[in-house]
Amino acid sequence: MSTGLLPDVRTPTRHRLADEADRLAYDRYVAARNQYKEEFLDLLEAACTDGPVLEVGPGYGGFAGLLLARRPVDLRVLCTDPNAVAPLRERLGEAVPVGHWRPGGPLPDGPAGGYALVYSVHALGECTEPAELLRGFAGALAPGGRLLVNDLRRDPDPFILEYTLREMAADDSPDGQYRLRTYLDSLRGAWTCAELRARLDAAEMADWVVDPDGPMALTVEHHRAP
Repeated sequence: MSTGLLPDVRTPTRHRLADEADRLAYDRYVAARNQYKEEFLDLLEAACTDGPVLEVGPGYGGFAGLLLARRPVDLRVLCTDPNAVAPLRERLGEAVPVGHWRPGGPLPDGPAGGYALVYSVHALGECTEPAELLRGFAGALAPGGRLLVNDLRRDPDPFILEYTLREMAADDSPDGQYRLRTYLDSLRGAWTCAELRARLDAAEMADWVVDPDGPMALTVEHHRAP
């Protein structure tokens, strides 16, 4: 569905992360956007059991830190951007293992028996084969484990989208213009629920759930059989 403000055809996101200034700016941007993911954070907190938990994502924005601030979690983090590993490791401390994972390759060996929860935020934008990516995440689950993947969606409520863009465009500072450009690039690279549903159905993943999450996001959910 087109909102009239976004293209019907998805364009994979390619955020500029070539140097330290770019990476710091993107880190601040994602951290600020995380304030809109409170409901997903509630869902993650409720899903954390006694088993180990894995976060997979770009490594920017400190989402793992938000979860750890709420409750103790046996957490590991894999960053898709190798440049994010060192600053995130410093931010989270030695108690949280942080490593690099290149999308398309197998996930590193995890704890014996797998993870009770695997989650990801901001991981779908650059992805061209979401079924392959999601299957890779699910492969790390323990029997009975749960996978949750949250991201922007490209068919948001047009009223909310227009309001958001107007508010962001009103800030004509360099930081404000950076945030607006990055947000629009993220939206162009986002998936619609229908697109993801079609890709998963084609990959014989009909039991996976793809649902809108608030006015501008989506969540993919999968439970591994016990």
